[in-house]
Amino acid sequence: MSQILDDFKTDLSRLRRMLGLAEALSVLSPSLFLIDELSASDFKTKLQEFQEAILSSRAEMPILNGVLLLYLAGRFENFVRQVFEDLTDTVASDRSEFNKLPKAMRENLIHYTAEIMQNPRKYGHAENGVAAFVGILSENLSGSLKNGVNSKCLSITLENMRPDILNDIFNRIGAVKIWERLGQQHQVQLHFGEDNADRATKEARAKLAEFMELRNRIAHPSGEMTWPGIDVAKGYIDFCEVLSTAIDGICQVWTSTLGKDTT
Repeated sequence: MSQILDDFKTDLSRLRRMLGLAEALSVLSPSLFLIDELSASDFKTKLQEFQEAILSSRAEMPILNGVLLLYLAGRFENFVRQVFEDLTDTVASDRSEFNKLPKAMRENLIHYTAEIMQNPRKYGHAENGVAAFVGILSENLSGSLKNGVNSKCLSITLENMRPDILNDIFNRIGAVKIWERLGQQHQVQLHFGEDNADRATKEARAKLAEFMELRNRIAHPSGEMTWPGIDVAKGYIDFCEVLSTAIDGICQVWTSTLGKDTT
């Protein structure tokens, strides 16, 4: 799971650099180009075009912030699914038999594999992928974990990664109370300036809900849309980094503890 987190943080660094560029462009003064002192006419023309582009787009720069936040939301949702699937695969690889998996995982592997069998394209899977899922589930039900489990079936959702959805996904394998655990993590408490786990949990849930609501407003803007500023965008990047780090740490603990009681 650490590699999944590292890849996510690499993308967060890219987003920070993009926002830094947007911020620099938004405050760049045309006088810095000193066009009148340039001797090469072609270079002067290109610089003048750049100057005009800055002047004409300065008011629209917050739209770029919104586009970057759309990417951030999608990337965070993908991170959650990846780390969840990795946890599921790791737990399965540590068990010798299907009936030794957590009860919730066993039941939901059947339920969600059946859901994809009925609606494969709805969840982005082709027919050959469904055939593989059916084969693996058949092996599982006979007791074998030789070829793993259908972790990609367990992670399906058609909704944004709101707090309840994140919680529900992990519940599918018996990894319960993730939000309570998140509120206990030191990085989450530090981020919100809270030394009380319950209050840190409340703050983190509210922040994620707020972010997903903003994501939907950006994706479906109305005439009254207020585009986020650079500081707002940076704040959500920082929050996603804190939350993803905490989720990864909790999952690392779950790899060795989840499903010890399979009743």
